[in-house]
Amino acid sequence: MSSKMQSSSSMALARRMVQQLRMEASFEGIKVSKASSDLMRYCGEHAKNEQLLMGIPTSENPCLAFMW
Repeated sequence: MSSKMQSSSSMALARRMVQQLRMEASFEGIKVSKASSDLMRYCGEHAKNEQLLMGIPTSENPCLAFMW
């Protein structure tokens, strides 16, 4: 590859990188405190449906079906 082609390729890559960085810099995320409170609320609302927390009733547990 000639040095002129490498130079134009490097410039194109640099332009894409600058464009990506500008886009990322303009992104407005949410505050950590808001995200954590939303996550805590979601977990609290859905905990009753979580089998790891509440357990599986013996009558519905497929692993214990062969024992009965």
